[in-house]
Amino acid sequence: MKNRRSEHRHPTTSASRAPVSRRRFLGGSAMAAGGLVLGPSILAACGSDGGSSTALKLARPDKPVTLPTVGDAVAAGKAHEGGTLQILNYVDYLNPDVIARFEETYGVKTAVTTYDTEEGALNKLRSGAFTPDLIIGMTDSVLSRLVAAELLQPLNRSYLSNFGNVIEGLRDPYYDVGAQYTTPYIIYSTGIGYRTDMDVDTSYFESGNGWDILWDSAYSGRLGILDSYRDVIGSVLHRNGEDINTGDQKVLNAALEDLREMSAATNPKIDILAYTEVPAGTRVVNQCWSGDMLLGVWYLPEDASWTELGYWQPDEMVTGNDVFCVARNAERPVLAHEFINFFLDVDNALENFGWTGYQPALEALDAQTLIDWEYVPANLANALITPAQYAKGNRAVALEPDVDARWTDVWAKFTAG
Repeated sequence: MKNRRSEHRHPTTSASRAPVSRRRFLGGSAMAAGGLVLGPSILAACGSDGGSSTALKLARPDKPVTLPTVGDAVAAGKAHEGGTLQILNYVDYLNPDVIARFEETYGVKTAVTTYDTEEGALNKLRSGAFTPDLIIGMTDSVLSRLVAAELLQPLNRSYLSNFGNVIEGLRDPYYDVGAQYTTPYIIYSTGIGYRTDMDVDTSYFESGNGWDILWDSAYSGRLGILDSYRDVIGSVLHRNGEDINTGDQKVLNAALEDLREMSAATNPKIDILAYTEVPAGTRVVNQCWSGDMLLGVWYLPEDASWTELGYWQPDEMVTGNDVFCVARNAERPVLAHEFINFFLDVDNALENFGWTGYQPALEALDAQTLIDWEYVPANLANALITPAQYAKGNRAVALEPDVDARWTDVWAKFTAG
């Protein structure tokens, strides 16, 4: 690997452009789309609207799924296409400098069309109004729906010479056995961000069940939770030792009562602004994604130290990842593969991480490397995920339509007050 240390961005310096977490865009439609999981109508109707469809198979870590093969992968040995690579992606989820280098390397252009939620992206794809070559940012919870709607093509591994850089747990993922359709982009966990300099009782985190702090009235008005029903309800279930994908109505009813107790005790703000609010000090405790605190160092006041931010995640953490996919009707499938391979290169992924704040799913970019090379301050080391932690992590999987309806009903009752 090339030594690029001179290019590393140290969190103690000011940034000319603070990166924006792509997950900030999920909150606006969390009630309708449930953050990262599609609502019941989308779950039940992947092949409607006159579009073709195939069998819907929902994966579980203990029940891996080999997705049905839809169409053929692009043939091996072809030269990449020219022109403009059309990408469907979240806003601000790729480093412009790395994209520019890709364009220069391959003598092409790229154009990015954005989406705010997975539901919106799926609707955009199914409508046929836009046909991208490459899709970035989807999670495993929606992958089976993309395949069922026949919107993806299988990958040809011969174009992905850097696939071996991927963390072992995602080379043959439970949600896409054999990695037929996906390569991973980033990994993250769900936990709690906090200020280390504002009298936060860290014994909660030392106890092993840091979720309890969300019910401490000492932080009333200074505490936030994610505007994502899967993450919030899932954290309550995790706190209670329950299955974070349960469909048991009694268990969900108990979670609702716990949420109401939380509301009475701490009056939490419900949004996805932890990456700005905790650094600003307007909140001292906030449920968040790991990338929010890694981004947060760029939002601290100029006279603040990065040591003022902390992150807790449970030992049995909840982990997730986003993926690259090639669209079924891509006009430039070889170029799309080349783009994926470019971002699986360790140097390129490292530079991309320095801009986005979300951890690449590559073995070489372990926690110590990112700390030693000053991409992450040592006090936020636990906001990074090791391959072993990812492999053992709990996953918020896609829910059956009737179960998803129970979850959204709990969320609606909670947010209604």
